[in-house]
Amino acid sequence: MSVSVACIAGEEVYRQWEAGHIAGEDLGPHDTPFGTSGNIFLVNEAPCPYYLLSRHQGNVGRTAPAKVNTRANLYALKDRGVTTVLAWGPGGAITHTIAVGDLVIVNDVIDQTTQRTGTFFEDSALGFLRQFPVFCPALRRICGQVLHEMKIVYHGAGTAAVREGPRLETPAEIRMLNTIGAEIVTHDFAPEVFLARELELCYAAVCYIVNYAETGSRHRPFVPGGLFSGLAPPNSRDRLAGTVGAMGRIAATVAAAVESAERTCECGKTMQTARTKYNLSDDWHAWWA
Repeated sequence: MSVSVACIAGEEVYRQWEAGHIAGEDLGPHDTPFGTSGNIFLVNEAPCPYYLLSRHQGNVGRTAPAKVNTRANLYALKDRGVTTVLAWGPGGAITHTIAVGDLVIVNDVIDQTTQRTGTFFEDSALGFLRQFPVFCPALRRICGQVLHEMKIVYHGAGTAAVREGPRLETPAEIRMLNTIGAEIVTHDFAPEVFLARELELCYAAVCYIVNYAETGSRHRPFVPGGLFSGLAPPNSRDRLAGTVGAMGRIAATVAAAVESAERTCECGKTMQTARTKYNLSDDWHAWWA
């Protein structure tokens, strides 16, 4: 079976799998030159099969964001023939027009991480790539069409500030992020988006909003044991659960749309200059030989 689309997610993978909301085959982790990837599932849901990869090795929430082996994860998908990656992850709303349970199709990133390996090419200039457009425009457009047809509340664009984590941000940090143009804050999507470009993968990110960041009128009292210690109001729990529960249907529908569409983006040519300048092999596996 040829599968060209994959969805990368976090702990939602295991929650959806264990709850029986997605069905398929657990292929386990994949060994790569950069280490072992997270578990890969082959999801056989209609209308189109796709791979579902957990960012984290092992069970729910075992890996700190900075320790996720992103290089192994993306290499593993490329090695399995994937050309298109839909990234799925949680975030906090900085902008008050975004509510808990909304989806945001991210169109730009402010990378504020410092502890993550951000390139496959640490010892060469091969990673000297332009970061525009940051996300695949064709895949973002497909995501928007799918969410519109599914009647899911979404925002067609949003700038995500990616923080190191695992702690949440202070009020002063959120004010700073708001000042520099961030609309949501998350611990995901970087360096994933940059590594995907180095592997010539189409990559788009959908962020589901799980809480309000520490901003202005959204300041909420600390609630021990509450959802995000009170940052998400109790009445948003059901809406958030519905959004997360739709992940499988969204991924399968996006996969079907990708399979039926012609690849018109430039994502598959991002390494063309390096191929010419450094005489890179047509076999991408040899780029690290």
